[in-house]
Amino acid sequence: VCANSHKPCHEGRLGRDHNIRIVLTMALFEESGESNIFPTEPAFLVPVEVRDTPRYGVGHCGVFATEPIKAGTKFWVWTDRVVQIRREDLDDYLTSNFGDDTEAVAQFLRQGFVLPGDGKDEVFNSNPTDAGRFMNHCNDPNCGPNGTLRDVERGEELTMDYAFHGDPEWYRDICRRYGVLTEAEVARESTKLQ
Repeated sequence: VCANSHKPCHEGRLGRDHNIRIVLTMALFEESGESNIFPTEPAFLVPVEVRDTPRYGVGHCGVFATEPIKAGTKFWVWTDRVVQIRREDLDDYLTSNFGDDTEAVAQFLRQGFVLPGDGKDEVFNSNPTDAGRFMNHCNDPNCGPNGTLRDVERGEELTMDYAFHGDPEWYRDICRRYGVLTEAEVARESTKLQ
């Protein structure tokens, strides 16, 4: 069962066009020099596009392969564009960047994540200029933290199991304030649908 990840396409930097299609490849950015849409070093190492996923609701997006991808392929790399905000600074960050716009805060939280353990669960991570924020949850995913889990066909949505994300109480609390499920909560809810 693949579940609604609550990751809407509405992105300030990309505009509010729900039909936006962006092809992200290393070669495309190296050749074009276009840095005003996405940074010149995309985090995806395979060609993907972001497109609407209406089965999750109006305005929701997913990441789709534009070429076949072999099992075991590293498809994404962590870059310095991932914004890391310590838990004690998150409220101030939200206020200074979004003010009273609770819809923008909710969207920001939906498109971010917390990693598990070793102090990583004290940090909220956001990748506002990377298509990775649109990867949806699936109980039978084709991607894992270290690469693709099986061959992925052209046009197939790239999905991951959100159950591996961190789910500390502070993160659940702030997400609840804005009506957002954490990634781990999305994973738990989707198992109930099986």
